[in-house]
Amino acid sequence: MVKSVFKDVESPLKFLTSDGISNAFFKNNKIVAEGSKFDGMIANEKNINEAFDFQDYDLGNNDLSMGDSGEQELYRAMIEVFKGNIRGEEARRIMEAAQGEFPLDFIEKEKRKFMPQQPINPPSMPMNVPQRMPDTMPMQPNRMPGRNRIDANQGNLLKLATMNKLGLIS
Repeated sequence: MVKSVFKDVESPLKFLTSDGISNAFFKNNKIVAEGSKFDGMIANEKNINEAFDFQDYDLGNNDLSMGDSGEQELYRAMIEVFKGNIRGEEARRIMEAAQGEFPLDFIEKEKRKFMPQQPINPPSMPMNVPQRMPDTMPMQPNRMPGRNRIDANQGNLLKLATMNKLGLIS
């Protein structure tokens, strides 16, 4: 049952359906996606999981000009870490935040662009001496393939749970 204050109010969450309809949303406990097979379905967990397109699209667009000010600030801080201008605990916190916000392949691409290149085996070091890792980057935990997709799904599920709590869907 939709709370009366939310009756006929479109949800702020817009999503792409798994059958390719963009800007789908929820209204009065139903999925609204004109032209989709999900249009008019009751917004329950089963139907929502079928309707959401969880495909991990790589649009090849690393332009953060469309990101909010927080994303842009985090990106600039991440670049400062890569350049070596921020180190230690602050660098660790920035990189943890970046790993939660940006796809790992994007982070790696940016890292290669901005970190100073170090030779694989500097001539002054013997081959059997292990080289020290720079302390500007925290060690990354082993990640499962598709981890970014899982993180994105958790964000969508959090939005859905919030909307459910508000009575926008059931």
